[in-house]
Amino acid sequence: MLKNFLFNHRIYLDNSATTRFKPKTVIKAVEKALRFSSNGGRGGHEDSIRAAIMVENTRDLIKSITFDGFVIMTKSCTEALNLALFGLNLEGKEVVTTVFEHNSVLRPLERLKMKGVTVHYLAPSDGVVKVSDLSAVFNENTALLVMSEMSNVTGKVQNVKELAKYARVHNVLTLIDTAQSLGHVCGDYSDVDMLASSGHKGLHAPQGTGFLVFRENISINPLTCGGTGTDSTSLSQPLTPPEAHESGTLNTPGIAGLYEGIKWTKRHYDYILNHIAILTNKLVKALKELDGVTLYSDNLYGIVAFNLKGLTSNETADILNKEYGISVRSGLHCAPLMHEYLGTLERGIVRASIGVNNSESDVEALIQAVKIILKNY
Repeated sequence: MLKNFLFNHRIYLDNSATTRFKPKTVIKAVEKALRFSSNGGRGGHEDSIRAAIMVENTRDLIKSITFDGFVIMTKSCTEALNLALFGLNLEGKEVVTTVFEHNSVLRPLERLKMKGVTVHYLAPSDGVVKVSDLSAVFNENTALLVMSEMSNVTGKVQNVKELAKYARVHNVLTLIDTAQSLGHVCGDYSDVDMLASSGHKGLHAPQGTGFLVFRENISINPLTCGGTGTDSTSLSQPLTPPEAHESGTLNTPGIAGLYEGIKWTKRHYDYILNHIAILTNKLVKALKELDGVTLYSDNLYGIVAFNLKGLTSNETADILNKEYGISVRSGLHCAPLMHEYLGTLERGIVRASIGVNNSESDVEALIQAVKIILKNY
């Protein structure tokens, strides 16, 4: 009876990968943009101008939730991070980061190491980077601090405001990965120099959207070259943002959806945070009370990482998927150094991530499923 009542429909708990819920306004905006497709900034006709205005309005909206600067539209947070890391002149310099980062930071840094860039990895025992950690490693050659505001594995949140302020005083640029945090935490980015994010997670926008915001006093070399709609007589890539970094046709339908996604998220921000906090607290509290559960998360932001005794993360996720219709993430979450830090590199971790689309019954179904699995496996 319990199984029939709780598990009679699929339950999506993988919102940290992509948020399942998309507001109706987002869907309508994407549909409208597809129906009236045009290249913004690539023509003088009315349709092109209308598309260009929509893109510029989206840039302004992004600034309202981050900070004032250049806004570059990308297809993902990964592309935004790559643009910043490869676009800065870091050869011969040192970059400070953490072991908590996603491969979208770690892999570009590995490539930069081949070009003479030194990388220092912080690994504080409690998972929280402090000013004292920075003061211990910053030196005259340190050029950049790059880190995520929220871990995509455990949901641990860093004090970006405090760390960015310290870095600025010491003339070290900051690049913050907000793929998981934007839309989920009340971040203060007043001292941040560069911020990368995606649209398809906490901002409830379509996949294939992202952006990089950076201060106007920072120079970033283009990652790609091609048509920009400006300086078309020159064979050299223009260097003026944002056009310098947006060669080719922009994802106008996606950007239209991003605009509406940010608007919806801003309008419902308090409800989103409260709703996710209540459900996260319920899940964390329940898992803490179960023998056989190893819990790696203790936050209110929707990410709950755990393992079950005697099972790998992939085995647990497979059982949840096939027997209970519950979608969670397992494995290494593209964050290998984090799993080395946690001692889970071989086993991986199960990650349930809660979104505004989830209900108490979804969380209760996961709790009951975990209890049954612990009893039967």
